[in-house]
Amino acid sequence: MKGNDPYLYGEKVKAYLRRGARELPGFDVYPNPQVGYGAVCVENSLPG
Repeated sequence: MKGNDPYLYGEKVKAYLRRGARELPGFDVYPNPQVGYGAVCVENSLPG
């Protein structure tokens, strides 16, 4: 299947994006109400 994940669905995509999120300067606790999990970084989020 060309290395694709046949079980890639909404919750799994959200978990990948959380895992790859970058921390933002000035915040020590994540997730927080202002910035959530940080900045989305697709390069760090997707396996492979």
